[in-house]
Amino acid sequence: MKKGNSIVGGIIIMLAGIALLWWNEGDSVKNIQAVNEGMKNYTDIKSFKVNDKYDGKLVATHGKLIVNGEISDDEFGVTTNSAALSRKVEMYQWKEECDDDNCTYTKEWDDSLIDSSTFKETGYSNPESMPYESEKFVSDQATIGAFTLPEKLVKGLSTEHRIKDLSEETASNHSLTLSNNYYTNVIDGKAEVGNIRISFYDNNAKVISVLAMQIDDTFKTYKTKKGKDLFRIYEDNYNGYDMLMNISKQNNIIKWVLRLVGTLLVICGIGSLFAPLTLIMDNIPILGGLVNGATGLISFVLGLSISLLVIAIAWFRFRPLLSIVLIVVVVFLVICLKLYSKSKPAKEKTNTPTLEKPSENDTDEK
Repeated sequence: MKKGNSIVGGIIIMLAGIALLWWNEGDSVKNIQAVNEGMKNYTDIKSFKVNDKYDGKLVATHGKLIVNGEISDDEFGVTTNSAALSRKVEMYQWKEECDDDNCTYTKEWDDSLIDSSTFKETGYSNPESMPYESEKFVSDQATIGAFTLPEKLVKGLSTEHRIKDLSEETASNHSLTLSNNYYTNVIDGKAEVGNIRISFYDNNAKVISVLAMQIDDTFKTYKTKKGKDLFRIYEDNYNGYDMLMNISKQNNIIKWVLRLVGTLLVICGIGSLFAPLTLIMDNIPILGGLVNGATGLISFVLGLSISLLVIAIAWFRFRPLLSIVLIVVVVFLVICLKLYSKSKPAKEKTNTPTLEKPSENDTDEK
């Protein structure tokens, strides 16, 4: 049963990796086309005045961020004159780290629940829920020049500035204490599994830049022909070109990360197919090690080959013109290399000095 599960699981993992690689290549092409469309259509505008002729068009602008009014986390009474406010809730939990069959367990703060039901060893249990949730609050009265920023856009602002003026009374009302700018239930500084700590952060950006579609005196998502969204907010001064180039760089990083993940899934999937064989051979000391090494190498080579083949076929599917150009270039380089390799020996042969046979007179002189 376990052998069958291993094979089925391996096939599923391998197919998931192949599907991810295929989807990633198609999506990366759409991202490239979206950025190219943005480059052709965007207009840099001034933020201090609304110009109706750009209504419904992709625009890029920058200016001073102004927030009219305050926002607050009503549950904890934290208020700030900022465009964005975040509540970060962390819990002290067990974390499992495994290397082959060896697992270590450590305790650490994490703002996400760690599922201990999947741990390989028992005796390390985490709570199944948090008493409070992390949350982000944004202002509906944030502006840049003459434009009002929609809440959806404001959510893109970071919240990294720590709020320190917290209230001991608020902590007490929630049966918590105030320690090192945290609301927490840690007693005497000794954290136990299940303890929580809550901190608050806001945004302190002075200048922002926006890339979006202008609608009256606000902004909405610009939808490209390939269905991608151009709707970004950045902190600091950027023009449209800079923002689009930044999007392109982010897309490129994601593309390569997903390529790596997809390839690893394919390799792991193939490795799982060999699991029954390695399990049998583990009982034979010397042969078991050799088989494990051989199957590992085969899994890597096959997985990498399949992944490259999937990417190559995807290129033909999503980038036929570029694929043809690359093939022509490769063929041209191969031909040049072959011609060079054939001409080099001949050239060396013509340049090799010939040794003249010594004459009889020279021999007699010696």
